[in-house]
This record gives sequence, structure tokens and C-alpha cells, in this order.
Amino acid sequence: MNILIVNQPGFNRGDESAHKGLIRTLLQRIPDVDIRVMSSSYLQESVRQFAVHDKRVDYIVDPVGFYHLNDYLWHGIDIARYGLLKLRPSISKYKADYEWADLVLCAPGGICMGGFQDWNHLMHLKMAQAFKKPLAYYGRSFGPFPTETESNRKFKEVSMEMLNYFSFLSIRDHKTEVLADELGISYISSIDSAFLDSPKVEIPYELKYVIGNKPYMVFVPNYLLWHYAYKGRISHETVIKFYCKVMDEIWAANPELNILMLPQLFCGREYALNDVELFRDLAKAKNDSRIIVTADCYSSDIQQTLISQAKYVIGARYHSIVFALNQAVPCIALSYEHKMAGLLETLGKTEWCIEFSKTLDSEDNQEKCLEQIRKLIPSLKPDTDAQKKAKLIAQKGMDKFVEFVQKTHI
Repeated sequence: MNILIVNQPGFNRGDESAHKGLIRTLLQRIPDVDIRVMSSSYLQESVRQFAVHDKRVDYIVDPVGFYHLNDYLWHGIDIARYGLLKLRPSISKYKADYEWADLVLCAPGGICMGGFQDWNHLMHLKMAQAFKKPLAYYGRSFGPFPTETESNRKFKEVSMEMLNYFSFLSIRDHKTEVLADELGISYISSIDSAFLDSPKVEIPYELKYVIGNKPYMVFVPNYLLWHYAYKGRISHETVIKFYCKVMDEIWAANPELNILMLPQLFCGREYALNDVELFRDLAKAKNDSRIIVTADCYSSDIQQTLISQAKYVIGARYHSIVFALNQAVPCIALSYEHKMAGLLETLGKTEWCIEFSKTLDSEDNQEKCLEQIRKLIPSLKPDTDAQKKAKLIAQKGMDKFVEFVQKTHI
């Protein structure tokens, strides 16, 4: 069975964990599988850091890549609808890999088909259709689909076309399922593929030394100015001041705890995509020895192992909450996107979720959020029920996918 994986996100420990969970499980469940993971050349350092090393897995470079396709992607996807292979000779460079595949699988990841309106994402899906290959969309969220502009409407139109083309669709959160029901799209209920894995690894010596023996909680802020919903709405100073206040709340409740910050993004060249720089600025602003900022070179396996030993997690990044739940560690989710709220709704832990999308818009909203954090921290207790439920959903979703793959291969 040959599976070509496309649209693999990079430079994100959460996407790394989803990738590892999926690949490791496929290798275990489908022993005769051969996998090619296609990613752009600019992602090769990311691939080096999160690759699963097995003779059945090959990491290949996108033969054209986003920056070369960019000249016509932004004009819409019409070329993918009307004679894609004839009109664009560069598409023929994909032929060998797509024709090799028995199945094309879109890698788990974020809402590229939705809020971020990623035309490159759609292009790789459309190529599977053009080469007449079965296409699976595994463990993703999608939507919302705004219609204010012509580009919005065209993106929604092509997204709907692909949603109806998928041979297999699994959805990782409740809110996306509600949208799929509204759209009349058939799907398998699933959850983030990171829950397929249960990593526990040795912590590197230098990290053990830095962290020491004091108890700690894990705090993962999110700069958010990079996000389509926040650009132009909030300032750098607002972000810094608010997260400093969150740390004040943590210490007001638990002065004995160190605050460990684990960068989700790595190799970021600009501030908005560089968690380490943000975390260091927060540490500098507080000037407190109880803050520990780790480097961004430590794998998602190491991060999950560190979180497993934490008292609790406060996260404004989706996978920081996934990691906590996967390790049965209580958490508070600062939910900036529907995928976080949807996950906790699926697992019956909505009390751990704080709506965060408008929090930074005003001081009143910030104070309301801080008050919620203040009340939640004392109530946080380990919960294995959510962990067990998440893992059961993940396994059932994988069972359905393996059944589908076996039928496809016959």
C-alpha cells in the first residue's frame, strides 16, 4: 500500500506530535505500507527535526513548491478546475509521486481550509483529484468560510468541492462536526492524531539541570499578532502586559511553583513566529527566577514528557492543551480558535476552556479573563477520564481509517 502524504505543516511541535502519532500508528497497523511525505524545500529543517525514521517512510521535496506556484495560486484555483494538467506544465512534475500513490492523504494540521484560506493547501488536494486518486482528509478542522469578498466566495466554492470529493474525511473537533452537519458533509468523528501516541522519553541532562527539582506548571502563551483574526487589533505591549498578569495570577495561587515555558514554534525567523523571543521578553518583563524558558530545539516527545510531570498547564496554543490532556494533566485553555473549544467540548471538559478571541480588545475583557483564571486554578485536578476518552476516540477513528485503507488497496 503506497500512501502519499501532502500538506504537512512544519516548524510547530504540535504538528510534529500529530505527524508522529499518525505515522507511528500507520506503521504499526499496516505493516506493508510505504509512505512518502511531501513538503516544500523551506521545510526541510523542520522535517529533519520531526521525521519518523523507518525504512518504510521517505521524506521528499515538493517538486515545485509554494513560492513557484504562488504566481497563479492567488488568482484563485480556476486552473485546477479547467484543465489543470494541460494549462500548467509545472503540475506534471508531481505526476510520478501522485501516480505512485494508491492513496493521497492530507496530513493532520490546522484550519488551512477555512480561516487561513490557504490556496496552496487546496492546490495539493486538487492535484489528487486531477490525477484521479482517492483522497483522505485525516483528523483536521475546517471552516469558517466567510463570503464577504470574491476571493472568500471562490475559496468556499472550491473547499466545498473538495469536501464532497474526499474518499475519507475525519474531523477532530465538535464545532467542525456541527459545520459539516450544516453543510451536509459525511465524516468520521475523530480527534487530534497526537492522541494516538503516548510518548515518554528521557529528558536531556541539560534540561534536567535547568529545571531542577522544584515543582512547576507549564505556561504556553501565544503572540497572536500573526493570526488573521488579530492583525491590526492588538498591540505588542498589550500582549506582554496581559501575559505578565496571567503569571501574577499563577503565583498568587501557587507561589511555590516555577513557570516552565515550552516553545511550540521553532526556527522562527520573525518575532511573530518565534515563541522563544516572546517567552524571553516575558521573562525579562517579570525578572523572576521562577520563570524557566526552554530552547526551541526539544521535540514534541520531550515536551509531552515534561508536561506529564507538571502540576497543570495554561495554554494559548492548541497543542499545549492536547499535550496536557494526553498526559492526564489538568489545564486551562485560552481558546483563540474554535478548534480548542471544540476539543474540550468533545471531551466534556468545557469548564477548562476560556473564550479568548476578544480578551485582548479591552481592559474590561482582560480583567474578566483573569478573574476566570483566578477561579479555575484552585479547582484543577488530574483527570484521566478526558485522557481515556480522547484515546478511545483516536483509536476508533484510526480503526475506521485502516478499514478504509484495506478496502482501497483491494
